[in-house]
Amino acid sequence: MTVLDTSAVVDYLLGCGVAERVQSLFVDEGELAAPDLLVFETLAVIRRGAQRGAIPEDRAAAGIADLGDLPIELFSSLSLRSRAWALRRNLTAADALFVSLAESLDEPLATKDAALASEASKHAAITVRLLEDAPPPSR
Repeated sequence: MTVLDTSAVVDYLLGCGVAERVQSLFVDEGELAAPDLLVFETLAVIRRGAQRGAIPEDRAAAGIADLGDLPIELFSSLSLRSRAWALRRNLTAADALFVSLAESLDEPLATKDAALASEASKHAAITVRLLEDAPPPSR
């Protein structure tokens, strides 16, 4: 049960970036995992994009609606707080919660955030899958 971070979920909901890679994870694994913080972070990112005009309002609203349908098991952030606190010198609080969950489940973390992938690999005993955008089709 791979732990999926917010960066990948937002791409999936908006159908851009690493959306195809996330779709493959859903197909291969059925259900993924995330701390419950995922809901707040996803709302914040999509809201910010809509406010700036980078995401059309109708697409943003559809993404938020689709968030409730994703096959992602949400885990309480509260139970992850001690390990997240221990990672405070190397990771943001939010990133540390995702890393803590991957550690507690003994499962990989999937992210498109290269900085998170790098730091998590250095400071946690987890496998990190860096999701990258699909290359453009060749002609």
